[in-house]
Amino acid sequence: MILGQKGVTKMSRVCEICGKGKMRGNTVSHSNRKAPRHYKPNLQKETIEKDGKSVSVKLCAKCKKTNKK
Repeated sequence: MILGQKGVTKMSRVCEICGKGKMRGNTVSHSNRKAPRHYKPNLQKETIEKDGKSVSVKLCAKCKKTNKK
């Protein structure tokens, strides 16, 4: 969770473990024209055990793989 304005928490497309979020880049056509676009992380919900309680978190695929090891 991320703190928004006035201390209100809001959910966003960010991995809760590593903080990976939306990135910006360009789509490049065959004629080499560039158009802006966004790259979103591969987020997935997973239930993990934290302090003996089951907690649902949003993880990117890389953190999910590392968590399984």
